[in-house]
Amino acid sequence: MLSETNLTPTEKTIRARRSVRRYRPDTVPRELIERVLEAARWAPSAANRQPWHFVVITQPERRAALAKTAGIARIVQRHVAKAPVLIALCGDEQRSSWYVHDCCLASENLMLAATALGLGTCWIGAFDEGQAWEVLGLPQGMRVVGLITLGYPLRSQEPPTPRLPLQDIVHWEAFGPRENWGRRAGRRGQSGMLSLWRKFGDFLGLTPGKQSVNRSQ
Repeated sequence: MLSETNLTPTEKTIRARRSVRRYRPDTVPRELIERVLEAARWAPSAANRQPWHFVVITQPERRAALAKTAGIARIVQRHVAKAPVLIALCGDEQRSSWYVHDCCLASENLMLAATALGLGTCWIGAFDEGQAWEVLGLPQGMRVVGLITLGYPLRSQEPPTPRLPLQDIVHWEAFGPRENWGRRAGRRGQSGMLSLWRKFGDFLGLTPGKQSVNRSQ
């Protein structure tokens, strides 16, 4: 484990990032919003196609409308409406077939830049895309990849949630054997309702083997 004193500023920012779900009502200056978006647009993308678009929502009514689209099995994520700023990451599927990957790369840049500027963020992946698409007024071919809340954290920085140790997730040269790994192979390719319920279990921390890293921050 690296000592905190040996970390670079970038590494410290990565470790300082948290998923913030409670925000102060303070308005976020447009200058800071544009700075985090500037960081996002410098993300890498396949063939440099840059298929991302960012819709910034600050009006309470529109944030509330998007909040109604976010959730799993009627579990509402209230911070979507209460955060001062909501950013929708949208990908142009006609510009690049890798738009999902590219938008996710851009979102990490955005969240790390926000952390460095004293802002909090939270990635929202559970939402009804069709409803969100309507609220945002997107054109055909534009997909909603994710939502990010943005604002000043209500509380001071909380301690990080546990992370899996490197020896459990790093494999050198080839994937090493793991005890009982064969029993997990059947999960490959799950889709439909089975996949939906597994995501719901992951969201609540009910999936076996996830208790130690529940609600990753």
